[in-house]
Amino acid sequence: METAPTPSEKSEPTPENVSDGKPAVREVTVVKQFEELPIDPVVLNGINALGFEKPTEIQQRVIIPLVQGRDVIGLAPTGTGKTLAYGIPLAHRLITEPPPMMRRVRRRKGGDPGAKYVDPKRRLRGLVVVPTRELAQQVAEELRRLTRGSLVKVTAVWGKAALKPQRDRLEAGVDIVVGTPGRLRELMDIDVLSLAFIRHLVVDEGDRMLDMGFRPQLRTILERMPEDRQMAFFSATMPPAMEDLARTFLRKPARIEAGRHTRAAKHLGNRLFEIEDVLKVALLLRLVVTDERRGVLIFCRTRRRAGWVHSALRRHAMSVGLVHGDRSQKQRNRALDLFSEGASGVLVATDVAARGLHIDAVRTVINYDLPLSAEEWVHRVGRAGHGGGFGESFTFVSPPERGRWRTISKIVGERISADNLPDLGEFVRPQDAVKLEKFRSAQRTTRMEPFRGKDRDRDQAQGQIRDRDEVKDRDKSGSKSRNAGSTSKSSKSSKASKASKPEDAIEFDEFGVEIPRKSTGRSTGLRRDKKTASREGGKTAATQSRARGGDRITHGGRRKGATKPVDPKQKPGGGVRRPSAG
Repeated sequence: METAPTPSEKSEPTPENVSDGKPAVREVTVVKQFEELPIDPVVLNGINALGFEKPTEIQQRVIIPLVQGRDVIGLAPTGTGKTLAYGIPLAHRLITEPPPMMRRVRRRKGGDPGAKYVDPKRRLRGLVVVPTRELAQQVAEELRRLTRGSLVKVTAVWGKAALKPQRDRLEAGVDIVVGTPGRLRELMDIDVLSLAFIRHLVVDEGDRMLDMGFRPQLRTILERMPEDRQMAFFSATMPPAMEDLARTFLRKPARIEAGRHTRAAKHLGNRLFEIEDVLKVALLLRLVVTDERRGVLIFCRTRRRAGWVHSALRRHAMSVGLVHGDRSQKQRNRALDLFSEGASGVLVATDVAARGLHIDAVRTVINYDLPLSAEEWVHRVGRAGHGGGFGESFTFVSPPERGRWRTISKIVGERISADNLPDLGEFVRPQDAVKLEKFRSAQRTTRMEPFRGKDRDRDQAQGQIRDRDEVKDRDKSGSKSRNAGSTSKSSKSSKASKASKPEDAIEFDEFGVEIPRKSTGRSTGLRRDKKTASREGGKTAATQSRARGGDRITHGGRRKGATKPVDPKQKPGGGVRRPSAG
């Protein structure tokens, strides 16, 4: 039911997709105060209990279309109140449109009619799909607080948890289910969850679900929805795969954007540090321990790296929690509860905590590892000051990640200059002190520096060998041209040159490594020129010893003189047969 705009409201044209492909324009009502919304008083009391005074930009523009029953695509930066934007109209519709009542069959003929009841399958009319367990629990709790004082019941279901308690709650009857795609599909397959009477579907953080590989489950849920239903897609970003789902399943949706999506929220102060990977822990300890920051959420790329950071902080007497996919649901809930209550000042997590979680305690976000996409960076930093208030974020960028950071900053429109590194001497390990000094002096260092040093020495040694061979060739060619008629004299001069070779000349093997000398100071002769060895009538002792060993094959194929394997069926790497002595 459409309402006329009040004097404090204004209407804005919004393009929407229609079936013929031509954009249509309808008026979208913008409301400035919650009291002006055409919603049930129970929901209004729930908003006041949550402590919200005025709607955010996305809530001002999206609540009225959803209350009117239109399909909606809502795009807004993370931390701008998208959960409440779809939660308010969903609670209002379910309260004002109760499920149909049914009578039980009379037990005996002529007796009193049976009592009234609600069929559990018909009672379920609202479904909210979210990507993670923590987000499912959080959204369900907010919907319970919005509908407190009514008969609406809300439950959450998620994977990697006991199935029987969730099944019992659904069979007892609920009005709204908030769940992850995998568990919803599992409940549908065992015929516990029926979507036949669903009237309102909300897909929250749809882009994250597609990134996590939930597209088949999400598509199955959308295909099983009845024709007479309302759908809403909410996210901070809109990738092409989600655009395709919206065109397929939404009917003339109103696309509403509050601010530019794939952008960080305006209430954030973002800072950048360029630093070597081995020095990240020292910088992290400097920001958290020395500066005494609390309410810090640290994002790591993998579960193993999150464990390393967690251990480093605990060694410095920090109260810290840990959340990642290998932790049990009880451990994850306890870590989040302690962090929300302020008992833990720091929370280390993977991207499982990057989407939609509203934790009032978060004031600082530290990207210990740079995310793979710009969308992930937006969602991570959006946890700071989520839902209001000022927040700060720090991003650590190692030299190999500079190209990815340039791409991310270009997409999100954030041009952040790298700050100077603070004093890290208190936390830098002795073996990393040299790298810190080199990095401060703008010299590029990597974890492979010792190996690169050996490569550099080898290249220099090989260059010296090439130069020495070129000099020998020039000397030989010059002596031949000057003494074309006296071959014996040239041979004597070559023998004289060999005899006059200094004893302290450096010898190298085929890998360019210096050959150690004996105590007598004479050359070991491990490296001999092939032409010289052939002129002297055969292989040298060192060459023959290497050939007998058969362990080093440097020419990329079978060793010269080797026969075929003894048995074609023998195991790979079994070696080759030596030539017979006779």
